Amino acid sequence: MRITLDLPVALLQRIKLRAVHRKRKLKDEIAALIEAGLAHAPAPEAPRKPPKPVRLRGRGPLTLREIESAIHADHE
Repeated sequence: MRITLDLPVALLQRIKLRAVHRKRKLKDEIAALIEAGLAHAPAPEAPRKPPKPVRLRGRGPLTLREIESAIHADHE
């Protein structure tokens, strides 16, 4: 698969020199470096579940007016 990357010149020069010293193609050296980086990267965190909605005992759902009133009261 082809991909275009914009890399800093100094970094690209280091990778090219590394590839030459290891007698590898540039693309193979870049792939090896990415693989090595992924192998040492921390595992991604599992997505967190959203919190359960708050249920008010003994009453029905809040009205929009009650919600807005609570929001404005908190900011005063």
